[in-house]
Amino acid sequence: MMRLIRRLFLFLCLFLTGFVIWAGFHARKNGFSESWRNAIEDEFANRGYYVEIGKITLGAFRGLVAEDIHFFRSADKIFEIASVDDVYLDVDLSKILNKEISINTLDVADASLSLPVDPSDPSGKKLKVENLSGRVVITESVIEIVSAEASVANVELNLAGRLLRLPMDERTLTEEENERNSEQLAARRYQISRVIEELERYEFLDEPAMIAVEFRGDLEDLSTMTARVEVESGQLSKKEESEYYVDGLSAVFRFDGQSHEAEIESLSIRDEQGEISLTGRWDQDENLIEFEMVSNADISSLVGFFWNDRKLGEVVFFNPPEIEMKGKLNLNELGRATWSFPGSVIGQFKSDRFVTRGTVFSGLDFGFSAEGERAYLRNLRLDHKSGVAFANFKYEPGNGVKSIQYHTEIKLDPEAFRPFFDEGGRKFLDSWGFSENSAVYLAAVGEGENWDLKTWINKGVVDLRNFQLKGVEFREMEADFEAKSGQLWLNDIVLGRSEGEIVAEMVHYMPEQSQWEVKGVVSTVDLVKGARAFNPKLSKYLERYRFNSHPTVKLAGLLDSRREEEVREKPRNNQLAVSFSCDDSAEYEFLGKVVPLSSPSGELEISGSRVHLTNLSAGIFDGSIEVEYDALNVRSEDKPYDASVRVSRVPLEDVTRLYGGVEVATGRVDAVFHLSGRGGDVSKLNGHGAASIEDGELFALPLMGALAGFLQVSPSNGGVAREAQATFQIENGVLQTDDFVALADNVFVGSAGTISFVDQSVDLEAVVNPKGALSRTILTPVSELLTFSCSGTLQEPVWSAKHISNIGKLPSQVITEMTQVPFEGLKALGGGLFKPQATESYQGSDRSASPVLSPSEGLRSIGKGIFGPQKKRIERAGTESDQERQVILPGLKGSQSQKSQD
Repeated sequence: MMRLIRRLFLFLCLFLTGFVIWAGFHARKNGFSESWRNAIEDEFANRGYYVEIGKITLGAFRGLVAEDIHFFRSADKIFEIASVDDVYLDVDLSKILNKEISINTLDVADASLSLPVDPSDPSGKKLKVENLSGRVVITESVIEIVSAEASVANVELNLAGRLLRLPMDERTLTEEENERNSEQLAARRYQISRVIEELERYEFLDEPAMIAVEFRGDLEDLSTMTARVEVESGQLSKKEESEYYVDGLSAVFRFDGQSHEAEIESLSIRDEQGEISLTGRWDQDENLIEFEMVSNADISSLVGFFWNDRKLGEVVFFNPPEIEMKGKLNLNELGRATWSFPGSVIGQFKSDRFVTRGTVFSGLDFGFSAEGERAYLRNLRLDHKSGVAFANFKYEPGNGVKSIQYHTEIKLDPEAFRPFFDEGGRKFLDSWGFSENSAVYLAAVGEGENWDLKTWINKGVVDLRNFQLKGVEFREMEADFEAKSGQLWLNDIVLGRSEGEIVAEMVHYMPEQSQWEVKGVVSTVDLVKGARAFNPKLSKYLERYRFNSHPTVKLAGLLDSRREEEVREKPRNNQLAVSFSCDDSAEYEFLGKVVPLSSPSGELEISGSRVHLTNLSAGIFDGSIEVEYDALNVRSEDKPYDASVRVSRVPLEDVTRLYGGVEVATGRVDAVFHLSGRGGDVSKLNGHGAASIEDGELFALPLMGALAGFLQVSPSNGGVAREAQATFQIENGVLQTDDFVALADNVFVGSAGTISFVDQSVDLEAVVNPKGALSRTILTPVSELLTFSCSGTLQEPVWSAKHISNIGKLPSQVITEMTQVPFEGLKALGGGLFKPQATESYQGSDRSASPVLSPSEGLRSIGKGIFGPQKKRIERAGTESDQERQVILPGLKGSQSQKSQD
């Protein structure tokens, strides 16, 4: 019997065990029925917690498990506040068979928590919490998190705290209060989500950061919550590529919802250079943070670590700067697109060596303050190897023209600021050069209404020593300057060099017109170097002028400052008056030779593309020259010009020595002529003029020397041509004269014809009247004695005798004056001597009217008719020669011979 009872008991135990196992397995797999879920949800609702449970199962060791549980703000289950995948329910098992559920605690182990940022939009963005473990004790009026651990964005989170709530029968929140609480909850979660998003950008190199939170509050009024947060982290770097990393971070924050304040008890960020320490207090009502900060960390890298701004990478400190500041930060103003500081701050900045945009500075020290749109920089000092700069700055908008004010003194190489200028500013700085021996001083004060620099009013002084301007060395520069409305004035300018100085009463730059106005400019420096400092192209042109002592140049007017690509084919807007003078000698390069000038002076007018040398006077050799030259358009391709020249008493031998390498031709030249043309094109040369030579030996010239050979005249037989004159016209590069006359003691020469400057060809006809003692030349035929022609070139002229019948190419008056025989008589005489030729030359004339002479009679007649008796000529030689000279050279200076003067 006992054996049967034992067997029945064993069977019952096995059955019950199997049933329990089956029931547990069934409950674990399929869960409890819906009635169980409703019973548990009702238990939560009785305590004021509104949940929805996906499934109730039985855990192997932990009891009942609520899976996929959602928490709501109210009974209507519209605003979801959280969801958890698994929650272990601690219930009273003695009442569970009667479906009387009494939940004491909630246990979570390695669960996942999801918190909607906006409770009214469960499908919206959610905060994800992983590895959630902990115990929550819930009663009707208290939710206590005894201990909770979780992972959020690679941060280990520890939570502990208590939330209070009113009992169900005392909850009388209005719909408006519920909505306000929901908004507060959404705001808190949004702030947390932003923090988490920011944390996800970083990587913890040692081990995850630790955040410990202790809190206490009223669930019905979250604004009264108090909390204390401790943060501790090791090395921290960005997930993006970055060489900078934070060695460590620690902070303690405290929040008091009842007083609506938060306090930063301590915040420390450490890097390999130093540490930044921050304390502060946050007023929730005003959303204002009061703070104090001290830093000797790598501030630019640290700021760039948290905020991406490429400009921060432009500054690299060799040693961390020292920063101290305190102030207030209005969080409501952060992120607004306004030019203002969101609060107020005052502090001090000090740094040793740093580099920015390739420029190394030795130090920077300044005080600063800002409040809203107002900003101040005080006692700024910037050190550089070349010197130091000081500045003070104030910005107070709303004060009209005094809204912006500054004062600065600069004593360093301006090249240090080159990287901070635009292209135009860099080109301007590149034209200046400073060395270790240079000294720079610039002092300026200014004010303005806004940030448009063109509207500022600036005044100051400039003092430079031992510098270069476009490669030209200067010893000093002094000037006062003023800038306003985008225009610049330089007054009382002095630019000094070793040999002289450039002074100017005023220089005015007008950017809208792209013009410089200059007034009272006087220069006594080297002409070429002085011009090179301002206009290198002009200096190249002036290199042909060489002064033994530096000239005095005066300048006034308007200068066009447009670049070449802006001007193109248009004329420049230049309006200048220039004068120059030099008491010493000078040299001018002309036609490939250096011409000596003495005491040159002149005046020049420039109007647009027209350059008009209104007057140039100078001594040349032992004579003088006066020139007016008008370049009508220097920018055109053909470069038209007009020129007038007067030459007085210039020694011919000096000219021939300079250009021909010989000085056998002598005499003094007087000339007046006008020329016009097109640049260097000789074929476009036109003009007219008159010239005379006296006290010379004209037959020594290459062109006249060949004719002297025909006449067999020389100084020994009175054949030196001492005076000559002519008028001429030039057309298309060909000179033509009809009245060239040369006078010697026993010979008159008259000539007419052309000389081409284009191909150097010569085509001349000459009539000769031998007036001296008879030589063997008188025995030559009369037709060859009186007329000659010249061909060939200026360098190699070819003279040949011609028949008298060809004399008709010359004007009859010239022939009559030269020979003292009427022109018709000469023609008749030629016809009698050379009958066959005369027949050809005078076809159709009455031959009976022409005398017929034998050769011997003809010669005697010529001797009597042209030259007269030899004795009579000798007797009259003392007086007739002077009279004839006056007839031949009327109205020119010095036409009387030295003999008559004696």
